[in-house]
Amino acid sequence: MSEPEASDLDGEAEELIDALIYPKRRARPRLAEPLRMAEEREVDTPFGPVKAWRLGKGPAVMLVHGWDDDNCLWGPMIEAFMQIGYAVVALDLPGHGFSAADDPSPKSATAAVMAVAAALGPIDAYVGHSYGCAIGIQALASGLSVKRAAFIATPLPKPERRFDRARRVGVPEAVIARAVELYAKRPEAQAPRFDHAAAAPGMTAAALFLHSVDDEQCPVADAEALRDLWPGAKLALTDGLGHRLIAQDAAMLQRIATFIDGK
Repeated sequence: MSEPEASDLDGEAEELIDALIYPKRRARPRLAEPLRMAEEREVDTPFGPVKAWRLGKGPAVMLVHGWDDDNCLWGPMIEAFMQIGYAVVALDLPGHGFSAADDPSPKSATAAVMAVAAALGPIDAYVGHSYGCAIGIQALASGLSVKRAAFIATPLPKPERRFDRARRVGVPEAVIARAVELYAKRPEAQAPRFDHAAAAPGMTAAALFLHSVDDEQCPVADAEALRDLWPGAKLALTDGLGHRLIAQDAAMLQRIATFIDGK
């Protein structure tokens, strides 16, 4: 890609910021096949309603997807938990899937997780993928109580990383540099940020981190750092599954189910 003209630079930078800080919704929201049998609820949050589902009775495993994703990620995971007799609660985060709430920020997403847990609990365990891991840690620090938590392809969120995706697809460096400057002036960039690394040593839930070493979106060093900071945490590494496939791989699903089941 060629460098943009100076007169176009701000416009392209603003477009890039919007593309990176707002998730891409599908034109037609999709539903994981097992959830067609589930109780469907619209749960109110301070930032608008979100769609959530409960399958089964009793203490449940909460499943929280990542950025640009939705409940459909969890089809194989739901089936794995159903086979061992666990109830499941899933939701579409704000700005994603069927949820009407538009604000995808960590504050809004954490509020959604807390509201769904209160409405569709009891929640006994938590499983997150990518952004859903970061939100899960923030929810645990905010009072969500679970015995066990599994975090798949977890990031240690850093504002500057959001622009790495643009570099990977060839956005000119001049546009990225200007976008970084303009984003720093936005209110959301100046708001206090939750410190996941600082929160980890105080966690009481048993934790399992799962990561594929070829993940280009979330470096494995993030999972290693959180494993070292979180009391008693374990780390399961694999390779060749990238960022998303690890959440649907049969061997990883078995590892998660065994961990959540306390075995």
